[in-house]
Amino acid sequence: MLHAVLVGINRYSDPNIRCLRYARADAEALAKLVEERVHPAERRVRLLVDGEATKQRVMVEIGDTLHRITAEDDLVLLFFAGHGSPETSTSLLDARRYLIMHDTERDKLFGTAIDMERELVALVERLDKPALILLFVDTCFSGRSGGRTFEGPRLRELRADRRGAAFSLISLKSLKLGKGRGIITACNDDQVARESKECGHGIFTDLLLKVLTKPRGSETVSVLTLCQELVEGVTSSTSGKQIPIINGRFEDARFPCMGETHEE
Repeated sequence: MLHAVLVGINRYSDPNIRCLRYARADAEALAKLVEERVHPAERRVRLLVDGEATKQRVMVEIGDTLHRITAEDDLVLLFFAGHGSPETSTSLLDARRYLIMHDTERDKLFGTAIDMERELVALVERLDKPALILLFVDTCFSGRSGGRTFEGPRLRELRADRRGAAFSLISLKSLKLGKGRGIITACNDDQVARESKECGHGIFTDLLLKVLTKPRGSETVSVLTLCQELVEGVTSSTSGKQIPIINGRFEDARFPCMGETHEE
């Protein structure tokens, strides 16, 4: 079973947090891809966009619901597109990174956003049964202006339509997907995650969709291959200004091919 929780936030309840243009479209496109390609009996997709993507609902969906319903042979796909923000408690060296939810308050990141190093890690660790968990994050944690980020108040002080092709549905029952847990972020801490008007997506997500649907010679593709192609594609298309970062551990981890398969 493939369990997917996909979050995309363009609009925020706090008027001090600027809107984005394509984060919602990112999550919707990935949800559509999974729903079109994976057999309905072998997938569970939860799409949370804008006002649906509150901190409580995201944490409940992952930390409570997935914790309860996932099994050993399941594949978990988590995706977040929206604002990221750094915040500090004492100094620039003590910066924390946050995923900004729809109901996050700009001046209260600690209590209203999702802490990447603590809360998000704890959520993933609660998913102790699934063999393979992948988290893709199309946001940035830079203190610079622009892109999918903003400076929190403390840091400011210190700084001064995709259509389905005629493919057969994917069945996961006979696929050997290996094991592993990994997070792939759109860029490094000091870089900006960019959106592209031309493709109507974040640059990272646009390349992710292309990598997932690339024609392959088998039913599955190595997760390491996916990551390598994603890093190379984003790095090349941004002339090195945005380089995805990969953290995790994989044991022969593989992902179902979402594009056309053919004999090599």
